[in-house]
Amino acid sequence: MAKMTYDEKVTMRIERAISQHLTDAMYLHSVPVSITCWKVGGEPVPFAIARTAEYRNFNVGESWGAAWDTWWFHVTGNVPESWAGIEGTRPELVVDLGRIGLGPGFQAEALVRTSDGQVVKALEPYNAWVPLPEPGENFDFYIEAAANPQITPGFPYLPTDLGDEGVKDGPELYRMQRLDASLLDLGVWHLTQELRILSGLAKEVDPKRTRHADIMHALEQAADLIDPNDVHGSAPKVRHALVKVLSATAPEKGHTAFAVGHAHIDTAWLWPLRETKRKVARTFSNVVELSDEDKDLVFAASSAQQYKWLKENYPEVFVEVKRKVAEGKFIPVGGMWVECDANMPSGESLTRQFLQGVRFFEENLGGCSPVVWLPDSFGYSGAFPQIARLAGFKYFLTQKISWNDTNTFPHHTFLWQGIDGTEIFTHFPPSDTYNSNMSAADVAKTEIQYSEKGKGSSSLMLFGWGDGGGGPTREMLEAARLQKNLEGSPKVRIATPMEFFEQAERELRDPARWHGELYLELHRGTLTSQSHTKYGNRRCESLLREAELWATAATVLKRKAYPYEEISEIWQKVLLYQFHDILPGSAIAWVYSEVERNYRELEHRLESVISESIHAISGDGDKLMFANAAPLIQCGVPAGGIDVAVEPIASKVCMLDDGSIRMANERVSFVLDGKGHIISAVDLKTGRETIDPMQPGNELQLFVDSPAEWDAWDIEKNYERCLLDETVVSKVDLGADGTMVVNGVIGSSPYSQTIALDDDVDALTIRTHIEWKESDRLLKQAFPVKVYATEAKSEIQYGHITRPIHRNTTWDEARFETLAHRWVYVSEGGFGVGIANMTNYGNDIRQIIMSDGRPGTRIRLSLLRAPHFPAPRADVGSHDFAVSFTIGSSVDRAISQGYRLNVPARAVHGEHALAPFVSVEGDGVLVEAVKMAEDRSGDVIVRLYEAYGSQSRVVLHTGFGWKSVTETGLLERACDAVRPAVVDESRVQSNVELELHPFQIVTLRFALN
Repeated sequence: MAKMTYDEKVTMRIERAISQHLTDAMYLHSVPVSITCWKVGGEPVPFAIARTAEYRNFNVGESWGAAWDTWWFHVTGNVPESWAGIEGTRPELVVDLGRIGLGPGFQAEALVRTSDGQVVKALEPYNAWVPLPEPGENFDFYIEAAANPQITPGFPYLPTDLGDEGVKDGPELYRMQRLDASLLDLGVWHLTQELRILSGLAKEVDPKRTRHADIMHALEQAADLIDPNDVHGSAPKVRHALVKVLSATAPEKGHTAFAVGHAHIDTAWLWPLRETKRKVARTFSNVVELSDEDKDLVFAASSAQQYKWLKENYPEVFVEVKRKVAEGKFIPVGGMWVECDANMPSGESLTRQFLQGVRFFEENLGGCSPVVWLPDSFGYSGAFPQIARLAGFKYFLTQKISWNDTNTFPHHTFLWQGIDGTEIFTHFPPSDTYNSNMSAADVAKTEIQYSEKGKGSSSLMLFGWGDGGGGPTREMLEAARLQKNLEGSPKVRIATPMEFFEQAERELRDPARWHGELYLELHRGTLTSQSHTKYGNRRCESLLREAELWATAATVLKRKAYPYEEISEIWQKVLLYQFHDILPGSAIAWVYSEVERNYRELEHRLESVISESIHAISGDGDKLMFANAAPLIQCGVPAGGIDVAVEPIASKVCMLDDGSIRMANERVSFVLDGKGHIISAVDLKTGRETIDPMQPGNELQLFVDSPAEWDAWDIEKNYERCLLDETVVSKVDLGADGTMVVNGVIGSSPYSQTIALDDDVDALTIRTHIEWKESDRLLKQAFPVKVYATEAKSEIQYGHITRPIHRNTTWDEARFETLAHRWVYVSEGGFGVGIANMTNYGNDIRQIIMSDGRPGTRIRLSLLRAPHFPAPRADVGSHDFAVSFTIGSSVDRAISQGYRLNVPARAVHGEHALAPFVSVEGDGVLVEAVKMAEDRSGDVIVRLYEAYGSQSRVVLHTGFGWKSVTETGLLERACDAVRPAVVDESRVQSNVELELHPFQIVTLRFALN
């Protein structure tokens, strides 16, 4: 055994004193209480029901709580009169519900109420006390205890059915360890915090420095003075010995950590949505109680949805939160409906996250801080800076990029520049956590890892138990106080987020810039996991576009009442399900059972709005027409109009001598072999062949997919080495309608493909149905093409992003799975290939070598995965995908493909056609939303964006009269970030001439005649 050093021995003595002697002596006296219990045996019930239930006697040491069940404990007692006058103490109810290994938010939690139902605070593993009245007084509490099971958020990632929907029958998970009335010794409590900070600081200070020696000497003195048999009596002497070392101050100029209380509450993850509603109440009630006791606390919380749940289900807690907001101690931040995924939601969805979120905050809490708050989303779109600034936000916060598995991001405070050039002042807390406990190690990291040393000296630090909620504790606040101005440590200043950002902006006069997306080099599988949910999101986004357009036209032209409430409710559900652990596919099975069921209901409601609106416009009649809600002409029907379709020249389909199938029109020719693979794709205008028959297109590829950790989250690069040759085609048919139908099996999963040429966009459309039965597998659809490209364009919100597809740098190498919305595009000179999809988000696009030795490009869409944690049977079942493949195309045709698949012209019957309600004359600018203004003024909102990435001058035509048009931000009001686009307007002709910069978003507000 190696000889223990002086530092090690002193540190061990202190750690043992804390864990053994001080912890045991924290409470001077304890008395038993009366406990009765009621097992709910199902979903949670309101207090009014629980209060009248039949309770039985319960003793400490008994078991309680099967998975997801709720138990109510009724606790009564008396605070002994003998405790009166004992200086430096306070009476508390101490509750240990039992632990099963993890910290707050991942196991048993509880909410404490008085006998009349008023919420007191919550109980968590490290926040297990309730204030009691003065000595001699009685107390009467009801404790709603949630038996949330441990669904391990760490290794090993074992499959478990604990995440399936519903309360489980089975053994009780928890054993009540303690429930009594006790007298807290405040002197011992303070001593414990002081020793923890000093012993932690000693590990951070250079052992060669005098400061380190001073700390170690003080700790040795403390260890000598602690009397294990009389901790209470010896505590004052020990604390006195620490005064000098705790009083030494930090240099006047040095790093400052701006500390903000926080409790990251995942809106759903390893628990269902219904449990999050209770987590919010527990956490927010803790914050209110702690803030009443400690006026230093400043707490920031995001997500309008969580505040709305609190208002609806715990109105008395919401009132207290409003009080704290008014005091400036509880800071609403983020401005969004939820902390959503920042990659997959459409541009309109991200806009509505802000529109719905800010509206709630303003109507209920007087507004929110202009800081976008997304600490835990899995990467951030290059469109985000413009969206955030046009929503009125000045600052952006995250820390997730610190999780990169390959490259270390070079900045902590910088200007993030979006694809359009808009910049937003951005900060990554260098402590690399949004769940700090204010330890000396965490505080030291804020300076050690801070990238802008020499230019700035401030960083943000978020403290409080998070993920599953809980929030700050009194121990964390004491740690912050002790380190406020302590030699050897950065200064700690409890502050609001705005105080930090304003200070950081003053310090960094010329911050570094980062252009484009913030790509997370981790969790790449979240672009594919839980395919049904991703389809539901995409489908609802498309239907909402249609519903708003046709409902607006019906309101303006036919005076039909606009369904404000219906559309708002549906948007709020869609926005909720875009939360960063729902849409990415990383939550438990219970979440997806509920979400996918609700998506079907939302689709039904939207179809009703669309049908009723079109009927109001077109009237009764048998004329077959098409309603085109896309921003581009479809089937000969103009954008935003309803009319009879103009059929394109039909393609010809024939079988060739070798048994292959040729599908061709006047512009393109495709040949498919007996497996449905594309073996030829010729652009007839140029005569160029795009396919190498030795590397055909539309090949389904199955890979072993077994990441080291984070099953639902991660795809690891090694999958590329694990291709399985397991596709067997059993039957091929050529239908009378010119479609080719292929049936086969890949792995253990039967599939069929229906392949046809869509003459409207000259695209080969491939619809795949599969009965997915795989385990630890990844399914991709591959399209190798004879196009030498060095970069690929992929659609994102309100535009597209261009990424290198070579592997020159470690940044390029790490980007092996990337995001695209509805289309991707690669080109060589003026010749390009576009692939659009209806469901997918994950892709890999790389340079390859074709069979003739020349360079080419392979585009693969990720269709399905089969992870086992946290949902053991994720994606098992029926799935449908649609992909369209175009050759000789340009970006505009790729965009057309995307809309053609996702917002196809809708067949309707009626009497009257509709000239375009809103249309654009000119290229490059698309109408993305037409709706009635949120304030119900009767104004019409039209949102457009420049889609090609170049400056565009166009004329917007409206099919309705108006008296004025105003440019606004995304919140439909004036915004400093708006760059004027209106060049000229003509009310008489209902025209607006616009000039847009690349990828510029423009929102126009029309006041009607």
